[in-house]
Amino acid sequence: MTSREDWWTRTRRVLDAASEVEFERGYDRWAPDYDADHESFGGLLLVHFVGMFCRHVPVTAQPILDAGCGTGRLAEALRLQGYGHFVGIDLSAGMLKVAREKALYDDLHRARLGEPLDMPSEQFEAVGSLAAMSPKHIGADAFDELIRITRPGGTLVLSLRAGTEHMTGFNQRRVELVKAGRWTLIDETPTFVSHPEFDPPISYGVHVYRRTS
Repeated sequence: MTSREDWWTRTRRVLDAASEVEFERGYDRWAPDYDADHESFGGLLLVHFVGMFCRHVPVTAQPILDAGCGTGRLAEALRLQGYGHFVGIDLSAGMLKVAREKALYDDLHRARLGEPLDMPSEQFEAVGSLAAMSPKHIGADAFDELIRITRPGGTLVLSLRAGTEHMTGFNQRRVELVKAGRWTLIDETPTFVSHPEFDPPISYGVHVYRRTS
């Protein structure tokens, strides 16, 4: 079992990264221990995320983009619910290596959220992004790209940090995209504490959008 001290060190290495290079390297170094760490701490976010995904995305949906897939924890959980045909993207080569070894995905790509994605428009019936939206390292225009590659009528399920000033730009952009008719908010969880081990505790919300144009 992961010790609290080791988990804390690896988590802070990513959260406190001063540059994009440090951010990426932090995840590369974390990759071998990432699954064990999340089995020991912070599993509530995955539980709520999968619940919302299953509520709003039909099990026949395909393909599904796992945006910021990490080691494949989301695809692994959704496959147990009957979903398939996943494509994953992540910035960390180390994380993608672990995900590839699990043989969960039809395809995996190294890509950074917030930058233009080398993917056709309207490719995916559903998009899920679990704990991947870090406003210190990813711009709010990441939403625009995820909408672009989602089919009209498709569903986007996103987990976003709550109660932090860093999220201001993300929250503003989400509202702007609703007003612009790009997507519609169809459901969201109340804010919940996902990582009580932090001081202060980390809280998240899970938000579900439907692409409208």
